[in-house]
Amino acid sequence: MHSGEGVVKYRQGLSPAVWVGLFMAIWLPASAAAQSEWANCSSADAARIIQGCSAILSMANKVPANQRAVAYVNRGIAYYDGGELAKARVDYTAAIRLDPKRAEAFQNRADLELRVGEIDAAIADYTQVLTLDPKIASAYNGRGNSLREKGQIDGALADYNQAIRLDPQSPFAYNGRGNVLRDKGLIQEAIKSYNEAIALDPKYTTALIGRANAFSDKGEWENAIKDYDSAIALDPKDATAYNNRGTAHQNHGNLERALADYNTAVTLDKTRAAFYFNRALGYHLKGEADRALADYSTTIQRDPSYAYAYHNRGLLFHAKGDFDRAIADYTKAMQINANYAQSYVSRGTAYLRKGEFRKAVDDLRQGLRLDDGQPAARIALGDAYAKLRMNDDARSELDRAIALDSGASEAFLLRARVFEAQGRFDQAAKDYEAALALDPQLDSAKQALASLQAATKRAETARLEKPATTGGRLNRVALVIGNGEYETVARLPNAKNDASVLAKAFQLIGFRQVIEVSDQTREAMLAALRRFRELADTAEWAVIYYAGHAIEIDGVNYVIPVDARLAADRDVPDEAVGLSRMLDTVDHAKQLKLIILDACRDNPFLTKMKVAYASRSIGRGLARVEPEGSTLVAYAAKHGQVALDGMGENSPFVTALVKHMLTPGLEVRKVFGLVRDDVLAATGRAQEPFIYGTLGGDDFVINPK
Repeated sequence: MHSGEGVVKYRQGLSPAVWVGLFMAIWLPASAAAQSEWANCSSADAARIIQGCSAILSMANKVPANQRAVAYVNRGIAYYDGGELAKARVDYTAAIRLDPKRAEAFQNRADLELRVGEIDAAIADYTQVLTLDPKIASAYNGRGNSLREKGQIDGALADYNQAIRLDPQSPFAYNGRGNVLRDKGLIQEAIKSYNEAIALDPKYTTALIGRANAFSDKGEWENAIKDYDSAIALDPKDATAYNNRGTAHQNHGNLERALADYNTAVTLDKTRAAFYFNRALGYHLKGEADRALADYSTTIQRDPSYAYAYHNRGLLFHAKGDFDRAIADYTKAMQINANYAQSYVSRGTAYLRKGEFRKAVDDLRQGLRLDDGQPAARIALGDAYAKLRMNDDARSELDRAIALDSGASEAFLLRARVFEAQGRFDQAAKDYEAALALDPQLDSAKQALASLQAATKRAETARLEKPATTGGRLNRVALVIGNGEYETVARLPNAKNDASVLAKAFQLIGFRQVIEVSDQTREAMLAALRRFRELADTAEWAVIYYAGHAIEIDGVNYVIPVDARLAADRDVPDEAVGLSRMLDTVDHAKQLKLIILDACRDNPFLTKMKVAYASRSIGRGLARVEPEGSTLVAYAAKHGQVALDGMGENSPFVTALVKHMLTPGLEVRKVFGLVRDDVLAATGRAQEPFIYGTLGGDDFVINPK
C-alpha cells in the first residue's frame, strides 16, 4: 500500500470499532509532508488521527473531494471514540456531502444516531448503506439493532439472519438474534443463538450477559449466575453484569449477595437509575424501609420518568400510614404510565384505608380493567363495596377473588361479614370457618364466628317465622338492638349489656317473639327492621328497643350503626337510620306501637363532623317527636339531654325499666312514669326520661301476670 493513500475506518453496528478494509485513494500527494499527514490520519491513535486529518482538510481544494471525505470519516471516528459525538456527527455529514456514495460515512453516522436514540434517522442511514452496498453485514446488524429499539421485532430478526448469512463468523448478529428471540419469548432458541455468538468469541461479554438473562427468564438462576460470573471475570468494570447478577441472586433467595452486587453496580456507574431502583427493591424486600426510600428517591432524581420507582416509594409511604404521600406517588406513576394496573390498585387501596370508598372503587375497577387477574384487587374492591353497603356488588367481587385464589383467607373473612350483614348467618359461619382453616391465627375471624354462634344460640327460639297465637294471650313481639362496638369512635360498654337484659325481660313477661341483635351495620340494621316488620304487621304489640349512639340534625332523629363514619353532616342520611324508619316498621301493629331509644348519649361523632351549612342545627341529644295513632316513643333522656351509661353493668334507665316491667299489673304509661322517677333520683336530676305520643283510654298492661 502506498503511504499516501487514505485508510477508511468503519464501525460495526454497536460493537467496538474495527478495521474492515482500506479505501484506495486515487490522489497521491507529492510532498513528504502530505504523505506524513495521511499516515497520521489513517493511524490507530486518536490524537494523531485528528491532527493528520485536520491538516489534510485545511488544504481545502488542494485535496480531491473524495479524499477529503476519507479525512472527515476518519476524524469523525476519532471524535466518536473520544465521546465528542456532536463533532463526529458534523464530520460524518460533511463526508456524505462531499461523497454521497461513501457507505462507511452513512454507517458511522447511523451508529452514532443509534447511540443517541435517534432511531428513525439510524434506520434511514443503515438502509442507505445497504442501497449502496447490500453485502455489508454490519449494516444489517446495525439496522436490526435499530428496529429492535423500535419494537419491530420481526424486521430486526430478518436483518440479523441476513447479517449471519453474509458473515457467519461475526458474533454480533448471533447476539442480536438471541435478543430478539428472547423478546419473542423463544427462550431456548435465544440461548442457542447466544451459544453460537459465544462459540465464535468466548470473551464476548455482551453475549454472556444475554445468555444469562435468558437463563433468568427460565428461572435457571444457577446457570444465569455462572454466566454473569464469567462476564464479570472478563470485564470487572461492567456495572450491568453486577446489576443483573444481583437480580439473579435476589430471585434465587440470596438477598445479601444481591445487595452486594447492586452496591458494586452503583459504585461503578452512579448515573444509572435502574441500578438504584434494584438496590431499593432489595432493601424494600429486606424490610429496610428508610434505605429503600432513599434509593427510590435517587432513582427518581436520575430518571424522573421511572414509574415503578414512584409506585414502590408510594408502597413504603402507604405502609407507614402516610396515605397522602403514597397517593401522590401512585398518581405520578399513573401519569407516566397510564396502563400500569398496579398503580390504580395501590391508589385504590390507599383511598380505602383513608375511608374515601367511592374513589377506592373507581381506582380498583380501573386497575381490574387493565388486569382482571388480580385477586388482591378484587378483595379490596369487595371491601370498598361493603363499606359503601353495596353488599351484592361486594359479594360478587369476593366470589371472583376466591375463584382466582381459593387460599385467600381475607376474601373468606370479608365475604362472611357481607353474608352476616345480609342476614345470611349460615353462609357467614361457613366462610368464617373457611378463613380460619386457611389461617388459624386470624383473630378477627375467631371473634366474629364466636359472636355469630352466640347470637344464633340466643335467637334459636326467636326465628322469624310468623308466630302462632295460643291460649288467648296477646301476640306481642320485640326487636332489641344493642350497638356498642363502633368502628371509628370509642365503644359503648353498656349498650349490649342493656339490650341483653331487656331482651330477657321481654321474654319473662310473655312476649311471644323477641329478636336480639347487636353491633349492627347499616345494612344489617335495615335487614333486621325489614324482617321484624313482617312480625309487627300481624302482632297486637310491636316494640323496638335501641341502645347505642344517635344524632339529631335539623329536627330529624337518626340512630347510628356501628360502621358509620359520619365525616360530614351530609353523610348522616346515607350512613345512619332514621327514627321514621323504625316508626314505619311498627306502624301496622294492631294495638300498641312502642319505640324505646336509649340513645341520647354524648355523641363522639360531633367533634369530627364537617358541617356543610352554617345554618344547620345539630342537637345535643335527640329532638322531640309527635307520633300518631296509638304510638309511644320513649327517650332515655328528654329531648336535648344526654343519657348516662352508668357505673354498673347497666344504665340507670334500663335498670329502672327492667325493674318496673317485671312488676305485674302495671300499665305501660305508669311504667315509664316510675322509670322517670327512679332515673331522676339515680342521676341527681341530671337525666329525665320522657315519653311522646298518646294512647287513648284503654289500658296497656305490660306484665299481665
